[in-house]
Amino acid sequence: MTGSLLSRLESAADPHSVERQSYKQTDLESSVVAHLGDMLNTRQGSSLTCPDYGVLDMNDVLHDFPDGVGLLQRAIKHSIATYEPRLKNVQVRPIKNEQTQSLVLEFEITAQLELPDGRRQPLRLATSVDEHGHVKFT
Repeated sequence: MTGSLLSRLESAADPHSVERQSYKQTDLESSVVAHLGDMLNTRQGSSLTCPDYGVLDMNDVLHDFPDGVGLLQRAIKHSIATYEPRLKNVQVRPIKNEQTQSLVLEFEITAQLELPDGRRQPLRLATSVDEHGHVKFT
């Protein structure tokens, strides 16, 4: 399902629309992962309406290294638990990687994706945070 919000709403309102009938779990998972990417690449304080939306600035974390890893871990977990209600039982754990030459922090995010029918599906994502604070899913 792609397109603008208005075109998607128009398709959803049409009782004969194929998109209306073809809900897929992968669409929900893709939507959640896209939102996580946006949220985790937003610095706290960037949103005027939700000052705690996003994660800490990587520059703030580097000054407290290695304790900063725990700060970033808690910030990621707090953001997901607060601003992504489709995920339940969120866990974030740092992954040690001695093979990485540059300053890249890696985390594993596990959670349960709550489906519209109430069932829950496990979700596991590996993330990396580079020295500029950019989060990527690997």
